[in-house]
Amino acid sequence: MTRNPFPIFGLAAALVLTCLGFSVSGQAQTLDFQNYNAIIFNNLQTTSDIEGQTFVGNDFIGGNSANLGIHLSSSTSPTDRSFVVGGDLAPGNPINLQRGSLYIGGSTSGRIINYNGGGSTRIDNTLAADLAAIEDYALLQSQLLLDLTANSTVSLPSNQPAPTRFMATAGIDGLAVFNVSGASIFSNPLGQQFELITQSLVTDIVINVSGTSVNWTQGNMVGLFNDNYWQGNIIWNFYEATSLNFGSRNFNGAVLAPLASITTSGNIDGLVVAKNLTTSAEVHLPNSNSPVPNAYDGYTAPIPEPGSLMFIAAAAGYCLILRNRRLWV
Repeated sequence: MTRNPFPIFGLAAALVLTCLGFSVSGQAQTLDFQNYNAIIFNNLQTTSDIEGQTFVGNDFIGGNSANLGIHLSSSTSPTDRSFVVGGDLAPGNPINLQRGSLYIGGSTSGRIINYNGGGSTRIDNTLAADLAAIEDYALLQSQLLLDLTANSTVSLPSNQPAPTRFMATAGIDGLAVFNVSGASIFSNPLGQQFELITQSLVTDIVINVSGTSVNWTQGNMVGLFNDNYWQGNIIWNFYEATSLNFGSRNFNGAVLAPLASITTSGNIDGLVVAKNLTTSAEVHLPNSNSPVPNAYDGYTAPIPEPGSLMFIAAAAGYCLILRNRRLWV
């Protein structure tokens, strides 16, 4: 099941997009959770591959080679925004861009970009507005997902080592919602592995994770967590995290962590949205066997329909709160 995470039609959407400074007719319209594999608001450092499109709000740091857009569809145009950098590229070894073009607001610092799909370097002065829109949208989505009522539970090991089991129960429209503690899931000394058990009616899963600092030290994701469908239909909402360390473990599913700096040497199989990302491993598109792979096909919370002028005022006020909450390093 695919839902458009940018509902750009209707009065409710127009109000919210207006308060975010989002141009319906502008290039930012393409910056959604489905189109992008990595959305990083501040700085990105990678020494490996990102299979889909990449958006970096500030700088692409680190001088090692990287391979980008390597699993984008053959229908990707040479002019598509497959690599977007609001600031500068750090000097260093060549970057290989398999399909599409680099859109950059700053300088390439003389760095070589190998355009294997016929793309080019394009200066784009609209990226600051794009960044503000997508960051505010991500913060709003994270809060709306947190506000969902949990209907599913996690079975944690207690007396002896055992699996951590996510028991997904279908709610309205097939949605399963978990509220979990990051420490109890990722740092439980008795946790052996993460298992997902779902009902047949479950189509999408939201896992809200508490904790400002999460360090993944125990267990690996197995079974359905490694399934292509669930990698594209589970979203882990680290709504308050400022620091995430995944170590060398592979992460499955979309990571929504709009306030966090993520460090990992394990693959991320799914969309990643974060403030900063430092990785020496690959970021994969889910559903990689599909003819038209997407970064995230699952659930995003709908923007509330405005019932009165009170909603308009509240939405505008919330946008200001989101901007004030932004933490930059």
